[in-house]
Amino acid sequence: MLRFCEPPALNGGRKLKVAVLLSGGVDSSVALTLLKAAGHDCVAFYLQIWFVEDFRNTWDACPWEDDLNVARGVCEHLDVPLEVVPLTNQYWDLVVKHSIEQISRGRTPNPDMLCNSRVKFGAFTDWLETNRAGEFHRVASGHYAAMDRVQGILADTLHGDDGMNGTSRRHPCRLIMSGDARKDQTYFLAHLSQRQLAALTFPIGGLPKTQIREIARSAGLPNAERKDSQGICFLGKVKFSEFVAEHLGERPGAIVELETGTRLGTHSGFWFHTIGQRSGLGLSGGPWYVAAKDVPGNVVYVTRDYYSVDKERNTFRVGEFSWLSGTAPASDADGYALGHGGEGARLAWACDGDGCDDDGATSRETTSSRGVNGGASASEVDATKTSELYCKVRHGENRYRCTLRFDIDGDAGTVVIEADDQGLAAGQFAVFYDRRVCLGCGVILEQPVREDLAERDVAHRTFANTEGEVLELESAGA
Repeated sequence: MLRFCEPPALNGGRKLKVAVLLSGGVDSSVALTLLKAAGHDCVAFYLQIWFVEDFRNTWDACPWEDDLNVARGVCEHLDVPLEVVPLTNQYWDLVVKHSIEQISRGRTPNPDMLCNSRVKFGAFTDWLETNRAGEFHRVASGHYAAMDRVQGILADTLHGDDGMNGTSRRHPCRLIMSGDARKDQTYFLAHLSQRQLAALTFPIGGLPKTQIREIARSAGLPNAERKDSQGICFLGKVKFSEFVAEHLGERPGAIVELETGTRLGTHSGFWFHTIGQRSGLGLSGGPWYVAAKDVPGNVVYVTRDYYSVDKERNTFRVGEFSWLSGTAPASDADGYALGHGGEGARLAWACDGDGCDDDGATSRETTSSRGVNGGASASEVDATKTSELYCKVRHGENRYRCTLRFDIDGDAGTVVIEADDQGLAAGQFAVFYDRRVCLGCGVILEQPVREDLAERDVAHRTFANTEGEVLELESAGA
């Protein structure tokens, strides 16, 4: 069952030293198993990002302690050293604080995405550079993703001058969707920089989940049957509403029916609610869904007809771009639009004659390049074809064909997707693909408060001073 990992010979006959991120889950454990079976020198690292929230019973059944114990068991079984790296402060400063600030603005952040770019492949690689400089060639993880890497160029070390930095400038590494579309995690990796991407390897990227389980059983891993983790990584068993209340408190405001302007009740703060939410509204006569938010006026709009045509959207604004290549993709002749095929919709994502595949494979090979870096073969990602631009507005298998038209200054743009989507929430990431190649991402921006609603429902709007104290609040009632 361990035949999926390529031998060291594909790396110029050199054995790599790899820092493997181990979470206690089966995916990262199989990634470690494959790398070791291929003959690479591995050291496992468990990132300690726990922080103690003052919630009752938070630590009665601590999932983090279980994860670490499982990781230790896997490393003992594979005879691989394990080190625990404390990154609690960095995680709090770089991910949790940002998430709280975004929620306070009425946005729906994605902390798991920032955890990858700012902590797992940010603070951790910084830690390696400071504490283990020159020791590792790659950082590996159990993500379902694949890569194209420049032919024949391998860094002497993770931060070698002839490796990651030089490679990034001349030939960008490309992030490719996993062979298992249902489990694909390129959405969560789209916020990485080119420098970060060039240092990574994804051993399981080309394998379906069923084979991951088979490999784990065949290798005798103690967590072969362990369930996948779910939910926001820093919360553990803490409810999201409790976390928000602890850090932002409450600010009562009106719940208003979108169609009629009728006040139906009072919410505890707009930050407790996100677009498309159904539960937790406390309203009778439903089901009710959150359809819109007036953040300045602290009004949450709900509807019973959420899936009607007039509630759907196929156009949204996006900004705060992060492109994996380091620069925005090439646009059409007008300089502003990226299309999903057709006239004038080509992207400048072509490789040169040396190819762009990983560690010695060429971009025209038809054999599988599913090895140390996993994933689709380069022939499945032919960069010379007319581009087809796709967009994911959330993690999952579903993605839309789309167009992206940049503003004149390039700082923001307008996305039109091929089908309507009800759940577009400000603060979430829109991730863009040229067919299977992940290009990068942008943040979905706020829709302006509809003037007709703000004018109609002025009596329901409430405002707070700089200390968050409510200045005006209408009494509840229909």
